[in-house]
Amino acid sequence: MKSLLRLLRPGLSLAVVWLATSCVTQSFPPGEPCVADGFTVIDDFAAARRGTCTVQSNDQVVVDIRPESAGRINPSPWYAFKIPPHGADRAHVTLRYTNGKHRYPPKISSDGLAWQVLDEEFVSVGNDGMTADITVSLDDEPVWVAAEEIVPPKFYEAWGTKIARETGFSQQLLGHSLRGLDIHMFDTNPDLREVLLLTGRQHPPEVSGAAAFFEFAETILADTPLAMEFRERFRIIAIPMLNPDGVVAGNWRHNLAHTDLNRDWGPFEQPETKLISNLLDGLDTEGSCIRVFIDFHSTKENVFYTQHDATDPPGFTDAWLTAAAPHIEDYAFRNHNEPPKQLLAAKNYMYERYGIPSVTYEVGDETDREAVRKAARVFATELMRQMLELAPPATSSYAQ
Repeated sequence: MKSLLRLLRPGLSLAVVWLATSCVTQSFPPGEPCVADGFTVIDDFAAARRGTCTVQSNDQVVVDIRPESAGRINPSPWYAFKIPPHGADRAHVTLRYTNGKHRYPPKISSDGLAWQVLDEEFVSVGNDGMTADITVSLDDEPVWVAAEEIVPPKFYEAWGTKIARETGFSQQLLGHSLRGLDIHMFDTNPDLREVLLLTGRQHPPEVSGAAAFFEFAETILADTPLAMEFRERFRIIAIPMLNPDGVVAGNWRHNLAHTDLNRDWGPFEQPETKLISNLLDGLDTEGSCIRVFIDFHSTKENVFYTQHDATDPPGFTDAWLTAAAPHIEDYAFRNHNEPPKQLLAAKNYMYERYGIPSVTYEVGDETDREAVRKAARVFATELMRQMLELAPPATSSYAQ
């Protein structure tokens, strides 16, 4: 640089220095702290996802957001990283997407627990949706940035401990994921023959569906007259998180074997879905009867995917959702009846195998979380009432 400056007029030297420094970029691969002059971008925690991070200037970085698998993948472009400051009062971050477009408005948190949506004035999405520029204010503490609230396995462990303390129903180990992480379930009364089966978090980014699962399960496990009457007849098996590996890895859709678990019901080739196969076979062998199945997910709206064809009991989901609707405010939803199309999805597999009401309970990505919780309590309450009133005691056995 000194030899270059000697060839230039003195009045141009500062401009040359500025141009030289402003054009210097440095890239950091995933897992390595991305260090700018005034802050760092890190991805060293469960559920983090940050691709290559390129420092463009002292307060500007570009972060690549890529899926876990090559080829076509559901466009659920999860991202999560933390920004510890060291001098800057704001961070400018460009999210640059591959195999997806900007879907989730950024959420920020000062502790990784309480989250709020980043104000729209600090988010600018490119016309093609392939980039999003965000500005994050900084003070003395790190700021978490994520597509949705981060709800990792340790949260589920704490929730399970809380439920066990409050209800007396302890978590049981269903089995392990491909990585060896625990997959838990609640099983209220193995002596009862009629079963309500609940599953959740097959897809890692679907956090709003997890919020509904928690509240729904708590309502059915609560110490209320209706819930206690319900549990006198029905056994509840609730599996909160079937894909802990994908959650920890910050995956968009898959487990660690690059497989969509909700397209593996039937083959049951993955360790996580094989646990479901073993559970169902065991229930059949002991003569149990699954009466209703609900699988919790998230999508762009509040919708229930239900059966177009007859079920046992007939018309159950229509009666259930119709009964719930008058008690719900600020939670518009659709009941989408359809014939089974993708038989390897949980809902359709369970319907084909048992002929029972099988439901995909989808919650809008950005639906207000308090509205999600209130609605889940109503849906759980009305489900219990409808099952007690409309579902006659099982007379058939699935024992093999």
